[in-house]
Amino acid sequence: MDDERTGSQPTTPPARYHRYLLKSLLKGVRLPGHELPPRDIDGRAFVGGGLTIGIETMLMTQATGLSLLLLVALSSRANERAFPIYDNMFYKGKPNTAIQGLIASNILYENRIWPNRQDIGVLPDRETFQSLVRASIESPGPLVIDVESLPLTGSADAARHNAQVLATLADWTREAAPGKMIGFYGTNTLSKVPPAHLLLARELARHVDAFFPSMYTFDDDRTAYEKRAQEAANEARALASGKPVYFYLWPQYHDGTPKAFRYVDANYWQFQLKTAQRYSDGVVLWSPSRYGWNDDTGWWDVTIRFIHR
Repeated sequence: MDDERTGSQPTTPPARYHRYLLKSLLKGVRLPGHELPPRDIDGRAFVGGGLTIGIETMLMTQATGLSLLLLVALSSRANERAFPIYDNMFYKGKPNTAIQGLIASNILYENRIWPNRQDIGVLPDRETFQSLVRASIESPGPLVIDVESLPLTGSADAARHNAQVLATLADWTREAAPGKMIGFYGTNTLSKVPPAHLLLARELARHVDAFFPSMYTFDDDRTAYEKRAQEAANEARALASGKPVYFYLWPQYHDGTPKAFRYVDANYWQFQLKTAQRYSDGVVLWSPSRYGWNDDTGWWDVTIRFIHR
Protein backbone atom coordinates (compact mmCIF):
# COMPACT_ATOMS: atom_id res chain seq x y z
CA MET A 1 0.00 0.00 0.00
CA ASP A 2 1.23 3.52 -0.82
CA ASP A 3 2.59 5.02 2.42
CA GLU A 4 2.22 8.59 1.12
CA ARG A 5 -1.51 8.06 0.52
CA THR A 6 -2.32 6.21 3.71
CA GLY A 7 -0.20 8.37 6.02
CA SER A 8 1.60 5.35 7.50
CA GLN A 9 5.35 5.42 7.92
CA PRO A 10 7.41 2.86 6.01
CA THR A 11 8.60 -0.16 7.97
CA THR A 12 12.26 0.28 7.16
CA PRO A 13 15.43 0.41 9.26
CA PRO A 14 15.97 3.80 10.95
CA ALA A 15 18.72 5.03 8.61
CA ARG A 16 16.68 4.18 5.52
CA TYR A 17 13.60 5.84 7.02
CA HIS A 18 15.61 8.99 7.74
CA ARG A 19 16.64 9.09 4.08
CA TYR A 20 13.04 8.49 3.00
CA LEU A 21 11.76 11.25 5.29
CA LEU A 22 14.33 13.81 4.20
CA LYS A 23 13.89 13.09 0.50
CA SER A 24 10.11 13.20 0.82
CA LEU A 25 10.24 16.55 2.61
CA LEU A 26 12.61 18.01 0.05
CA LYS A 27 10.36 16.81 -2.79
CA GLY A 28 7.39 18.51 -1.20
CA VAL A 29 5.59 15.32 -0.18
CA ARG A 30 3.38 15.94 2.84
CA LEU A 31 3.91 13.32 5.53
CA PRO A 32 1.90 13.05 8.74
CA GLY A 33 3.43 15.27 11.37
CA HIS A 34 6.14 16.68 9.09
CA GLU A 35 5.92 20.00 7.28
CA LEU A 36 8.08 20.95 4.34
CA PRO A 37 10.52 23.78 5.20
CA PRO A 38 9.79 26.64 2.77
CA ARG A 39 12.44 27.28 0.13
CA ASP A 40 14.07 30.57 -0.67
CA ILE A 41 14.81 31.72 -4.20
CA ASP A 42 18.02 29.73 -4.65
CA GLY A 43 16.53 26.44 -3.50
CA ARG A 44 17.79 26.40 0.06
CA ALA A 45 15.44 25.27 2.78
CA PHE A 46 14.57 28.31 4.87
CA VAL A 47 14.04 27.53 8.49
CA GLY A 48 13.02 30.88 10.00
CA GLY A 49 14.67 33.26 12.43
CA GLY A 50 17.45 34.04 9.99
CA LEU A 51 18.68 30.40 9.94
CA THR A 52 19.21 28.83 6.53
CA ILE A 53 20.40 25.30 5.90
CA GLY A 54 21.44 23.97 2.53
CA ILE A 55 19.75 20.95 1.04
CA GLU A 56 23.11 19.21 0.75
CA THR A 57 23.71 19.73 4.47
CA MET A 58 20.37 18.16 5.27
CA LEU A 59 21.15 15.15 3.10
CA MET A 60 24.54 14.73 4.79
CA THR A 61 22.75 14.19 8.10
CA GLN A 62 20.31 11.62 6.75
CA ALA A 63 22.17 8.50 7.86
CA THR A 64 22.57 9.57 11.46
CA GLY A 65 20.22 9.53 14.39
CA LEU A 66 20.55 13.31 14.51
CA SER A 67 18.48 13.78 11.36
CA LEU A 68 15.14 13.44 13.11
CA LEU A 69 16.21 15.79 15.87
CA LEU A 70 17.29 18.26 13.21
CA LEU A 71 13.94 18.02 11.44
CA VAL A 72 12.08 18.58 14.70
CA ALA A 73 14.14 21.73 15.27
CA LEU A 74 13.56 22.88 11.70
CA SER A 75 9.83 22.32 11.98
CA SER A 76 9.71 24.40 15.15
CA ARG A 77 11.69 27.26 13.61
CA ALA A 78 9.70 27.13 10.37
CA ASN A 79 6.54 27.86 12.31
CA GLU A 80 7.88 31.29 13.30
CA ARG A 81 5.98 34.01 11.46
CA ALA A 82 8.02 36.04 9.01
CA PHE A 83 8.05 39.74 9.83
CA PRO A 84 9.79 41.77 7.09
CA ILE A 85 11.19 45.20 7.81
CA TYR A 86 11.30 47.38 4.72
CA ASP A 87 13.56 50.40 4.41
CA ASN A 88 12.00 53.52 2.92
CA MET A 89 14.18 55.96 4.88
CA PHE A 90 15.85 58.89 3.13
CA TYR A 91 18.14 60.10 5.92
CA LYS A 92 21.36 61.75 4.85
CA GLY A 93 24.29 59.54 5.77
CA LYS A 94 22.13 56.46 6.28
CA PRO A 95 24.23 53.30 6.63
CA ASN A 96 23.72 50.19 4.55
CA THR A 97 20.70 48.77 6.33
CA ALA A 98 20.61 45.68 4.12
CA ILE A 99 23.53 44.35 6.16
CA GLN A 100 21.13 44.11 9.11
CA GLY A 101 18.41 42.43 7.07
CA LEU A 102 16.22 45.37 6.02
CA ILE A 103 14.71 45.20 2.53
CA ALA A 104 14.80 48.37 0.46
CA SER A 105 11.33 49.40 -0.71
CA ASN A 106 9.93 51.86 -3.23
CA ILE A 107 7.55 54.78 -3.10
CA LEU A 108 5.87 56.86 -5.79
CA TYR A 109 4.67 60.24 -4.54
CA GLU A 110 1.67 62.07 -5.95
CA ASN A 111 3.78 65.12 -6.81
CA ARG A 112 5.54 63.00 -9.41
CA ILE A 113 2.24 61.86 -10.86
CA TRP A 114 0.79 65.38 -10.91
CA PRO A 115 3.75 67.83 -10.83
CA ASN A 116 2.92 71.10 -9.08
CA ARG A 117 -0.51 69.57 -8.35
CA GLN A 118 -1.56 70.42 -11.87
CA ASP A 119 -4.74 68.53 -12.86
CA ILE A 120 -4.54 66.50 -9.68
CA GLY A 121 -7.28 63.91 -9.61
CA VAL A 122 -7.42 63.66 -13.39
CA LEU A 123 -6.03 60.43 -14.78
CA PRO A 124 -2.53 61.08 -16.13
CA ASP A 125 -1.34 59.84 -19.48
CA ARG A 126 -1.07 56.07 -19.19
CA GLU A 127 2.33 55.66 -20.83
CA THR A 128 3.81 58.54 -18.84
CA PHE A 129 2.51 57.08 -15.58
CA GLN A 130 3.77 53.60 -16.36
CA SER A 131 7.19 55.01 -17.19
CA LEU A 132 7.17 56.59 -13.72
CA VAL A 133 6.28 53.24 -12.21
CA ARG A 134 9.08 51.42 -14.01
CA ALA A 135 11.54 54.07 -12.84
CA SER A 136 10.33 53.63 -9.25
CA ILE A 137 10.84 49.88 -8.73
CA GLU A 138 14.60 49.54 -8.53
CA SER A 139 14.51 48.20 -4.97
CA PRO A 140 13.37 44.65 -4.19
CA GLY A 141 10.59 45.59 -1.76
CA PRO A 142 7.02 46.66 -2.51
CA LEU A 143 5.97 49.75 -4.43
CA VAL A 144 3.81 52.06 -2.33
CA ILE A 145 1.82 54.73 -4.16
CA ASP A 146 1.44 57.77 -1.93
CA VAL A 147 -1.65 59.68 -3.08
CA GLU A 148 -3.11 61.67 -0.19
CA SER A 149 -5.22 64.17 -2.14
CA LEU A 150 -7.91 61.75 -3.35
CA PRO A 151 -9.65 60.63 -0.16
CA LEU A 152 -12.65 58.33 -0.04
CA THR A 153 -14.60 61.03 1.76
CA GLY A 154 -17.09 63.75 0.93
CA SER A 155 -19.99 63.33 -1.43
CA ALA A 156 -20.77 60.01 -3.05
CA ASP A 157 -19.79 61.35 -6.47
CA ALA A 158 -16.44 62.70 -5.24
CA ALA A 159 -15.57 59.51 -3.40
CA ARG A 160 -16.56 57.36 -6.38
CA HIS A 161 -14.45 59.46 -8.73
CA ASN A 162 -11.42 59.24 -6.45
CA ALA A 163 -11.83 55.49 -6.02
CA GLN A 164 -12.01 54.99 -9.78
CA VAL A 165 -8.86 57.03 -10.36
CA LEU A 166 -6.97 55.15 -7.65
CA ALA A 167 -8.13 51.76 -8.93
CA THR A 168 -7.01 52.65 -12.45
CA LEU A 169 -3.60 53.76 -11.20
CA ALA A 170 -3.25 50.48 -9.31
CA ASP A 171 -4.15 48.48 -12.42
CA TRP A 172 -1.70 50.43 -14.57
CA THR A 173 0.97 49.91 -11.93
CA ARG A 174 0.41 46.16 -11.98
CA GLU A 175 0.76 46.15 -15.78
CA ALA A 176 4.03 48.10 -15.59
CA ALA A 177 5.45 46.12 -12.66
CA PRO A 178 4.15 42.55 -12.89
CA GLY A 179 4.94 40.51 -9.83
CA LYS A 180 5.72 43.53 -7.66
CA MET A 181 3.71 43.93 -4.45
CA ILE A 182 1.75 47.18 -4.72
CA GLY A 183 -0.47 49.20 -2.42
CA PHE A 184 -1.45 52.70 -1.38
CA TYR A 185 0.01 54.57 1.55
CA GLY A 186 -2.80 54.61 4.08
CA THR A 187 -3.48 58.27 4.73
CA ASN A 188 -6.69 59.35 2.96
CA THR A 189 -7.01 56.22 0.84
CA LEU A 190 -7.72 52.88 2.51
CA SER A 191 -7.69 54.02 6.12
CA LYS A 192 -10.29 55.75 8.29
CA VAL A 193 -12.89 55.28 5.57
CA PRO A 194 -16.34 56.65 6.46
CA PRO A 195 -19.05 53.95 6.71
CA ALA A 196 -20.89 55.49 3.75
CA HIS A 197 -17.97 54.68 1.46
CA LEU A 198 -16.96 51.23 2.70
CA LEU A 199 -18.23 49.53 -0.45
CA LEU A 200 -15.97 51.76 -2.54
CA ALA A 201 -13.05 50.99 -0.25
CA ARG A 202 -13.64 47.23 -0.50
CA GLU A 203 -13.72 47.49 -4.27
CA LEU A 204 -10.51 49.54 -4.32
CA ALA A 205 -8.85 47.00 -2.01
CA ARG A 206 -9.34 44.36 -4.70
CA HIS A 207 -6.84 46.25 -6.87
CA VAL A 208 -3.93 46.17 -4.41
CA ASP A 209 -1.82 43.44 -2.81
CA ALA A 210 -1.31 44.92 0.65
CA PHE A 211 -2.22 47.74 3.02
CA PHE A 212 0.24 50.36 4.30
CA PRO A 213 -1.38 52.38 7.10
CA SER A 214 0.77 54.92 8.91
CA MET A 215 1.56 54.42 12.58
CA TYR A 216 3.61 57.53 13.21
CA THR A 217 4.34 59.02 16.63
CA PHE A 218 2.27 61.98 17.83
CA ASP A 219 2.69 61.69 21.60
CA ASP A 220 3.89 59.32 24.31
CA ASP A 221 0.55 57.67 25.06
CA ARG A 222 1.30 53.98 24.59
CA THR A 223 -2.25 52.87 25.31
CA ALA A 224 -3.60 55.14 22.59
CA TYR A 225 -0.84 54.04 20.21
CA GLU A 226 -1.66 50.36 20.60
CA LYS A 227 -5.38 51.05 20.22
CA ARG A 228 -4.68 52.95 17.00
CA ALA A 229 -2.52 50.08 15.70
CA GLN A 230 -5.21 47.52 16.43
CA GLU A 231 -7.89 49.63 14.77
CA ALA A 232 -5.73 50.21 11.67
CA ALA A 233 -5.05 46.50 11.25
CA ASN A 234 -8.68 45.55 11.88
CA GLU A 235 -9.92 48.08 9.36
CA ALA A 236 -7.56 46.84 6.65
CA ARG A 237 -8.44 43.20 7.21
CA ALA A 238 -12.14 44.01 7.18
CA LEU A 239 -11.69 45.56 3.73
CA ALA A 240 -9.83 42.56 2.32
CA SER A 241 -9.25 39.60 4.57
CA GLY A 242 -6.02 37.75 3.90
CA LYS A 243 -4.05 40.64 2.44
CA PRO A 244 -0.98 41.66 4.46
CA VAL A 245 -0.84 44.82 6.52
CA TYR A 246 2.45 46.70 6.81
CA PHE A 247 2.67 49.62 9.23
CA TYR A 248 4.64 52.70 8.22
CA LEU A 249 6.88 53.70 11.14
CA TRP A 250 9.00 56.83 11.46
CA PRO A 251 11.63 57.04 14.23
CA GLN A 252 10.86 60.73 14.80
CA TYR A 253 7.85 62.50 16.25
CA HIS A 254 5.45 63.80 13.64
CA ASP A 255 5.50 67.44 12.60
CA GLY A 256 2.94 69.64 14.32
CA THR A 257 3.37 67.84 17.65
CA PRO A 258 5.05 69.12 20.84
CA LYS A 259 8.13 66.97 20.15
CA ALA A 260 8.12 67.47 16.38
CA PHE A 261 11.10 65.80 14.65
CA ARG A 262 12.75 64.63 17.86
CA TYR A 263 13.91 61.02 17.64
CA VAL A 264 11.82 58.49 19.52
CA ASP A 265 13.63 57.03 22.54
CA ALA A 266 14.76 53.42 22.56
CA ASN A 267 12.08 52.08 24.92
CA TYR A 268 9.19 53.67 23.07
CA TRP A 269 10.60 52.56 19.72
CA GLN A 270 10.88 48.99 20.98
CA PHE A 271 7.27 49.20 22.10
CA GLN A 272 6.26 50.37 18.64
CA LEU A 273 8.10 47.51 16.92
CA LYS A 274 6.57 44.94 19.24
CA THR A 275 3.12 46.47 18.79
CA ALA A 276 3.55 46.31 15.03
CA GLN A 277 4.59 42.68 15.28
CA ARG A 278 1.50 41.94 17.35
CA TYR A 279 -0.99 43.47 14.94
CA SER A 280 0.60 43.66 11.48
CA ASP A 281 2.57 41.53 9.04
CA GLY A 282 5.63 43.75 8.83
CA VAL A 283 6.74 47.37 8.83
CA VAL A 284 8.12 50.00 6.49
CA LEU A 285 10.59 52.39 8.11
CA TRP A 286 10.29 55.84 6.53
CA SER A 287 11.91 59.24 6.90
CA PRO A 288 12.14 62.48 4.92
CA SER A 289 15.43 63.42 3.30
CA ARG A 290 16.04 66.70 5.12
CA TYR A 291 17.45 65.11 8.28
CA GLY A 292 20.72 63.35 8.91
CA TRP A 293 21.06 59.86 10.32
CA ASN A 294 21.01 59.99 14.13
CA ASP A 295 20.93 57.14 16.62
CA ASP A 296 21.56 59.16 19.79
CA THR A 297 18.32 57.85 21.32
CA GLY A 298 19.26 54.24 20.54
CA TRP A 299 16.34 53.59 18.18
CA TRP A 300 18.55 51.95 15.55
CA ASP A 301 20.29 49.68 18.07
CA VAL A 302 16.83 48.59 19.21
CA THR A 303 15.88 47.88 15.60
CA ILE A 304 18.95 45.71 15.07
CA ARG A 305 18.28 43.74 18.25
CA PHE A 306 14.65 43.33 17.22
CA ILE A 307 15.70 41.91 13.84
CA HIS A 308 18.23 39.49 15.28
CA ARG A 309 16.30 38.49 18.40
